[in-house]
Amino acid sequence: MKGSVRKLKQNDINQCFGNLMKSTSSPTLILNKAGKILNVNEAAIKLFNLNLTYIGYLAMDEPSNFKWTNFVKQLQNELRSEEIFNIRTAGNDYEMLSFKCFYDPNTEEIVAQVSVLNDDVAHKLYVSQAHEKSHSNAYDYLPYAVIVSDASGIILGLNKYAEMFLKVENSQLLHKAHQHIFDSFTMKDGQITSYLSKLMGEKHASVHVVDETQVSRTCYYEISSIFDEYNNIIVTVINDETEKKQLQHKVEHQQALNIVGQMAASIAHEIRNPLTSLKGFTELLKINADDESRMYLSVIDSELQRMEQILSELLVLSKPTTMKMELLELHNIVKQVIEFMLPDALMKSIMIQYISSSNQIYIGGNENRLKQVFMNLIKNAMESMNNGGTITVEIATNDCAIVELMIKDEGVGMDSTTLQNLFQPFYTTKSTGTGLGLAFVKKVIEEHDGVIGVNSELQKGTCFHLQFPIYTFNQMDTMEVSTKDSAYLVT
Repeated sequence: MKGSVRKLKQNDINQCFGNLMKSTSSPTLILNKAGKILNVNEAAIKLFNLNLTYIGYLAMDEPSNFKWTNFVKQLQNELRSEEIFNIRTAGNDYEMLSFKCFYDPNTEEIVAQVSVLNDDVAHKLYVSQAHEKSHSNAYDYLPYAVIVSDASGIILGLNKYAEMFLKVENSQLLHKAHQHIFDSFTMKDGQITSYLSKLMGEKHASVHVVDETQVSRTCYYEISSIFDEYNNIIVTVINDETEKKQLQHKVEHQQALNIVGQMAASIAHEIRNPLTSLKGFTELLKINADDESRMYLSVIDSELQRMEQILSELLVLSKPTTMKMELLELHNIVKQVIEFMLPDALMKSIMIQYISSSNQIYIGGNENRLKQVFMNLIKNAMESMNNGGTITVEIATNDCAIVELMIKDEGVGMDSTTLQNLFQPFYTTKSTGTGLGLAFVKKVIEEHDGVIGVNSELQKGTCFHLQFPIYTFNQMDTMEVSTKDSAYLVT
């Protein structure tokens, strides 16, 4: 019964369309959604210089082709709509024609009645469109990124800040779907779908995205959209939240280290007293021990030293310390660390390649602390390379104010979860690791007014980027050996 009703309705629709084609003197076409001509009346044949057997497409100019796609989407929702297109007619010239269209959702066909615009109307429309285009660049003067899309989600324009954040040119996004805004960002599964659903339902939505394409740092953005029903457009704004996120990460890092400090302060002395006794008795036992016993005692001694090292790292992270700050030549420090680490690297079939653009780069810092940091990073790189390879250590200066030290390996790399938690105390992927090494590295770098960043790809390797301020000659003349309180944390 339901099937016969549906069939009857469809027959009625077809009959109405047939009657319309015969009765109207206006040029009338039946089109599919792509603009392909399925049927025409005599007036349309004359206007477009067609014949009854012609099966082809309306010849539109490029802007009209883009407009047609949006128009069809609107027509599918409203079933009836009107728009102006620039179409090639019988004289082989393009003319502005008004299309009054009706959409049949059952056959997915469009019936279009066409009106030719007189010269005055066409001129006014042209002037109006030109005026609109002349104001489209007004967004360039706004101090934030703006993207404008039509109601169907097709991008109409974006300003220079948006081009900068999205890393595209205006022409690369124009007339594309709104979703292409997110192409260069890292997002969670379902995040775009959720955002679009909220935008369509509540007329406003926002989403937080991450840009991991930057070499030296990760950038964070909030993308907010609102549907302007009065003007029938979607306005999207991008806010840079990188500094806010970095501050939040620093606070979280500091809170985590404060917990470490409280723990270390309460247990360090309790552990160190028996540790000292154990080390003393181990040395006494070695005096009269045979070869087999000495082997076991050496293992005990090695583990005791490891326990002492863990305690030292805990104490460094947990309480304010005083560092001796002096003028340092970075090239010499890096070279000394590489020479120290090279024998161990060669034993593991690893080469250390050193690249430096300059031999005279001065920074202010503590030599011992920096050597510890560089050794820690190279040691981590070696441990990630089970099958050998090359570690590249490079010093580069982007300008006269900042020097960048890069330590790049060819190891197993890290996933996104590991990258996010990398500098958190006690977070480690090693079976015997403490998770304190990189927390110590980050703290020391920040004590030297530097920044540290990392990018990594699974099975391809990891690269740490360390940046320090360079001391100029004027600063060197006035630089004196000084002390600096490492008061990043208190316990």
